[in-house]
Amino acid sequence: MEKIDARKLSPRELSEKRKIAIKLREKGVPNKEVAEIVGISAQTISTYYTQYKNSGANVFKVKSAGRPKKSGKRLSDEQEAKIIRMLIDTNPQQLQFKFALWTREAVRQLIFRELEIDMPISTVGDYLAKWQFTSKKPIKRAYERKDVNTQKWLNEEYPQIKKEAKSENADIWWADETACVSLPSNLKGYAPIGSKNKPILNHPAQKFKINMISAITNTGKSMFALYEESVNIERFIDFCQKVIESNNGKKVFLIVDNLRVHHAKLVKEWEEENSKYIKLFYLPPYSPEFNPDEYLNQDYKRNANKNNIPKNQKELKENTQNYMENLQKNPQKIANFFQHPSVKYAC
Repeated sequence: MEKIDARKLSPRELSEKRKIAIKLREKGVPNKEVAEIVGISAQTISTYYTQYKNSGANVFKVKSAGRPKKSGKRLSDEQEAKIIRMLIDTNPQQLQFKFALWTREAVRQLIFRELEIDMPISTVGDYLAKWQFTSKKPIKRAYERKDVNTQKWLNEEYPQIKKEAKSENADIWWADETACVSLPSNLKGYAPIGSKNKPILNHPAQKFKINMISAITNTGKSMFALYEESVNIERFIDFCQKVIESNNGKKVFLIVDNLRVHHAKLVKEWEEENSKYIKLFYLPPYSPEFNPDEYLNQDYKRNANKNNIPKNQKELKENTQNYMENLQKNPQKIANFFQHPSVKYAC
């Protein structure tokens, strides 16, 4: 019989094999033959039998092999809970650390300061994985932003807009501007392992861009316009007019950010003249993550040029035009932009 590594057996399995081995030895069967029957080495059988003669049935009591559970932990459960709570509830600046975000080194220093445990950086990574903390791209937030304004928007202002839109049978649209650049920053490609074998991406040295303004609704409707120059008052008004024309006679409630163009005097005058068809609302300052159209912009930047790097502005415009027109044909994808946690309030 093929030999078995007794260390890999469960306590119950090993106990049964010891009982069989001892019974056979008591009947006079030699160690070598017993070893062939139970699949354990003759030397180990001899050790079991000697233990049996010295301590009797205690030889059948098998304990779990290996190190006791949690015996190798650097942090107790209470210490882990304390660090986890601090990572969730605070940022490094609040605790006077010179780190912008919680990195492994920042967490290492936090553990040392709070618990006086100097932990290897790899062990910190193990703990972060155990706690299900992963490295994530941060949400950028301006210092000038006032959280009291964002809470007022979420709890008071937007619910009032929604109520007013329902009473006037208006559709709520969300608009935003972005620059469409020639080279995506998130491209990756497969290549053999090794620092000298990275993929090579050929692209024009000259950088070029076009500007886009777009608007979407939570039902999947969308509108966009492309401009070679920046969006100014005239272009913004022109775009608003296109949104009105596309909305099948229903009034448009258009929510935009606080770009100076949106607050211009000429825009206000145009809005008053067309108050039957459109009304403008403004997000709280420095709060782009609360605008669903921001997630359309992110989707565009990730995908529009990834398979066909444009060589000039004309090709960039064609890529953008094609991508946005295909997006218009996929209202479900547009509606899905409203499923992001930061804008789910608007879905």
